[in-house]
Amino acid sequence: MKKQKITTSIYTTASVLLLMCNPVWSASEAKMLLHFIDSHHFPQWNINNDTVMGGVSQSHITQHPQQALLFNGTVSLANNGGFASTESRIIKDIPAASAITVTVKGDGKTYQLRLKTPALSYGEAYVANFTTQADTITQHRFTASDFSVSFRGRNVANAPALTFADIDRMGFLVAQKQQGPFAIELHSVEFER
Repeated sequence: MKKQKITTSIYTTASVLLLMCNPVWSASEAKMLLHFIDSHHFPQWNINNDTVMGGVSQSHITQHPQQALLFNGTVSLANNGGFASTESRIIKDIPAASAITVTVKGDGKTYQLRLKTPALSYGEAYVANFTTQADTITQHRFTASDFSVSFRGRNVANAPALTFADIDRMGFLVAQKQQGPFAIELHSVEFER
């Protein structure tokens, strides 16, 4: 009996580790779930604030105790600044998908989901805005038609169409003159076939 309990514990531990290290598929295999804290999905999150243009906004990204990434800081409009952003590579192959759903816990501000593919020129991104609810976990679903291509806040004409399977980088940005403190917990992104 004792041996059986140990074996069950080993299998349970192995199952949990597999879920943590790999994308989670639903039973129908119609959806793939990636966790923002999982280094097997997103290896490193980089910060890119308006300081590259002389601004003074500040931001940080840390792992939150509730198994989410906390992206927070302060946006300042001083020195013609006004944005903070974070970005990471995606190191899992994305399936052919028709939609993506991002799960976050926000602060009531509007954020921008930013996707990049090798088809874009340097600095360009597919962007879509979403508004969070303060202290509430919300899901935001997007199809490819919800995104436009942007470069430094300006729309790009004649850009290649977005194909979710081509995404190799993902990021979040807070701007739109929303000065002051901000905080958003990044939980997961789900790709839906």
